[in-house]
Amino acid sequence: MPTQIIYITIALLVIAILPLPIEMDEVLRIVVAGTFGWGAYKNFMQKKLLLPLVYSLFVILFNPISEVVLQKELWIGINLFAAALLLITKKQIAE
Repeated sequence: MPTQIIYITIALLVIAILPLPIEMDEVLRIVVAGTFGWGAYKNFMQKKLLLPLVYSLFVILFNPISEVVLQKELWIGINLFAAALLLITKKQIAE
């Protein structure tokens, strides 16, 4: 995955802490689930264990088909943690 997509995903996660229209939430879920899904796949292929499991958890949380409903305050923390995780581990999924 190109590094630019990872940075776009991080930016979307940080922007998502602001009060935005519901359409933004749908776009965010699709982009984040795709990015973490790719990261999980790539790390599973590299025979890593912990990072793909964490990425898979975020794929489930940001699943655009069957949405996980949580309070806005909890989503803010999840978004910031996901952005930090992507920033720290971007070398493991970047090409």
